[in-house]
Formats: sequence, structure tokens, C-alpha cells
Amino acid sequence: MMARRLVVSQQSPLQFADEAIVSGIGPTTRSALTFGVLFFDYDLDGRLDLLTANGHIEDEINKVQASQQYAQPPRLFWNTGGGGRPAFVPVAADGANDLSRPMVARGAAVADIDGDGDLDLVLTSVKGPPRLLRNDQPAGHHWLRLSLRGTRSNRDAIGSTVEIRVGGETLRRTVMPTRGYLSQSELPVTVGLGDRAHVDEVRIRWPDGSMQRLQDVAVDALTTIVQPK
Repeated sequence: MMARRLVVSQQSPLQFADEAIVSGIGPTTRSALTFGVLFFDYDLDGRLDLLTANGHIEDEINKVQASQQYAQPPRLFWNTGGGGRPAFVPVAADGANDLSRPMVARGAAVADIDGDGDLDLVLTSVKGPPRLLRNDQPAGHHWLRLSLRGTRSNRDAIGSTVEIRVGGETLRRTVMPTRGYLSQSELPVTVGLGDRAHVDEVRIRWPDGSMQRLQDVAVDALTTIVQPK
């Protein structure tokens, strides 16, 4: 097995570098066979965390490679944001935590299933039922959820870019539901705000290139935004 690659765009949009080692995910993911890869802000601190859905393709792989198993635990990495660059730390596995139980996982998707503002997780499995994991983040972080509807652009606003200016920082998200292996996440955009209870401005670049700016957008609520005609 090889360490995972984390290909990051540098200052030029055509320059990329493999930062798996320096970001912290390289050694930890060396032995996993990963299918689903998903970036989402599981603790609503404003930084995108990383989840991998793992499982081998050979059900008797441990007979020829003792270090490998057919069923493997998913892995969740917390983005510390150290030094302004993504630095991922494995979230400690807990035997009582359903996320850490081994499975032959393939797809991974997120949605706010229970309507509490944070993103819940669905993992699909080979020869088994999907696993629905409810996220109850205890930090009490604030959040913003935006549901975009296009008029001159496609109705689902797929391809739109959302920028949230908050406390001198700009958080960027894209409406793109297909973000993993054979998986589709929900369309509304969830943005964690951490301890910040107010946003200065929301900017939307719709797929047709038009821009829309909004202020006084409600925090800790779902807001529907319709593209001006």
C-alpha cells in the first residue's frame, strides 16, 4: 500500500503539490484501501475536515497479507488550520463510536438529516446496509445554511460559488453535490462559523457569471436565496 496523496493547488492554478505527508494524512492512511473521500466541516469551526470510507476489494485479503482486512474502519481527520494551511489530525477512535466500526465502505455523503444545523453522514457498504451517523457536535458553534435556486442559471444552482465574509475572513464553498465515490450529498451549503454569531456579507457567483450580494443573513438558520431574474 502507498500513502495517500493530497494534491493541493499552489499559487498558480496549474501548479500542484502532493502535501499528504506535511498535512498529516500520509502515514495514517498508508494501510487503508480508500474509496469515498469527503471534505466537510463536521464541527462547524469554519474549516473543512476530511473523511475517508475504506474497505478492501478482496474478502480474504488477510490470508495473503496479514496486515490487511476486508472490513476497515472509516477515518475522520480534523482540520486544525495550523499556520493557515490544512493540517489534519486523526479523530481518536472510540470503541463505542459507530463511525469507528470496521465496514466494507464505498460511498460517503453528508446532509443535515435531523435539521439541527450540523452535517450528518451516510456511508454505503458492500453486502450490507448503509450506515447513517447522526452528528451531535457539542461545541455549540454557529452555522449558516444556504439553499440556492437558480432562475437564469440551472434551477439547482450547481456550480455556484458562495463566499461568506466574517470577522476579516472569507469562507468559500461551492454548490456541488457529487463530491465522492458514487455519492451525492445534499444541495444546501453548510458553513460553520465557530464562535462568530454574525456574518458581514454573503456573495454568490451564479453559474452564468452574475454576482449577488446579501447582508444581514440569518445565522443558525436555513436561508433560501433565489437568483435575481
